Amino acid sequence: MRFVIAVALLLGAIGTTPSSRSDPMTSLRFLVGNWTCTYHQGPSRVTYKAAFEYALAGNWLRERDVWTGGGGDEALFTYQPKQHAWIVVVVEPDRSATLFKGTGPPAHVFYRGIYPDTSMSEHIDHTSPTQYTIHFSQTAKGKTITSNDVCTRS
Repeated sequence: MRFVIAVALLLGAIGTTPSSRSDPMTSLRFLVGNWTCTYHQGPSRVTYKAAFEYALAGNWLRERDVWTGGGGDEALFTYQPKQHAWIVVVVEPDRSATLFKGTGPPAHVFYRGIYPDTSMSEHIDHTSPTQYTIHFSQTAKGKTITSNDVCTRS
């Protein structure tokens, strides 16, 4: 009987893996799926579709955005445990890229622009199971430009 208990404990210990809750990437699960978003900048309003899925062995979260007229972009989100930082790379069809580094819990991350423009900031808030918001700011030529996006699960 002791042998059976010892084997059961050994097998249990071998099968134990770190909790998925310890990896902040799993906490972005709330984003996976399809969203309808409205971008607001002053009087301008644009509706776009956002789709999120895990990529690269679950170490990145891919976002693909598309809007009327054929426009779109892609972003990849990850968490760097050694730096305790969120990283986002946004790529555009014109071959440009933007890099952000963020801090905070997964549901309320504050990002700062790293490349090519350090004046950019973006705050992403998970406001409910069916909604998140994005607050963006950038200073260009001495003027601050702000925009807000509201995204609802489709």
